[in-house]
Amino acid sequence: MNLFDTRRRFRDLSGRYDLVDDDVTDHVDWLIRQACRYLDRKSKHQKSGAVHYAQTAVDDFQVSIPYCRAVKEVWLTSTTERYQLEKKDLQWLIANYLSADTITSGTPLYWAPTLTRRIPEGVDISAFASYMTYMDTMTGVGQDYNAIVFLPPISAIQLIEVRGLYYSKNLALDADENYWSINHESLLIMAIMRELEVFNQNRSKVRGWEEDIQRDLEEINRDLVEEQIAEIDQMEN
Repeated sequence: MNLFDTRRRFRDLSGRYDLVDDDVTDHVDWLIRQACRYLDRKSKHQKSGAVHYAQTAVDDFQVSIPYCRAVKEVWLTSTTERYQLEKKDLQWLIANYLSADTITSGTPLYWAPTLTRRIPEGVDISAFASYMTYMDTMTGVGQDYNAIVFLPPISAIQLIEVRGLYYSKNLALDADENYWSINHESLLIMAIMRELEVFNQNRSKVRGWEEDIQRDLEEINRDLVEEQIAEIDQMEN
């Protein structure tokens, strides 16, 4: 199903024609997006993992990542090699690379999740321009982005790969589809029903939907486990 089909299926099964008509769909579309987020957070399946690619520029040491739940691995690729960066605490990277008198570019070896907000929100920091070399905070990328720093700063254009857990595609246009709407249509409808009952403050119905959803999610999550243990016949020492 695409967003249009999901909207209509929810309307027919719930009887909430007041939320879905040809002109006003804001409320139900919002419920659908929240239902997808709920399912994303409650499960870990074959499509939970994904990779974000970005091309670096010389002296880059940050990259922003859209719709990322958790970064697991960071890799760099050039025309001649590919290697994995080692994760470090942000404090360690600041102390070892962003606190010196000069910052020398080279081959990045380490990475860490970094902050994406400054307080107050949207504050003008142009007065701090002389200190920008040392600032490890990513801004201007929106609230739906996470970010990492990788150090030392890169001395050549390369491809960076950020592997981890990502939210499913946001359903915004009528033709949009995502993992849940394509592969688990009934589960998505159940999750939308749950979101509706949350705002109706009907706790017993919320619990009922959650129990049904959890049973289905356990079956989906089990598929990932089966894939991970395939051809493994003994425990590692």
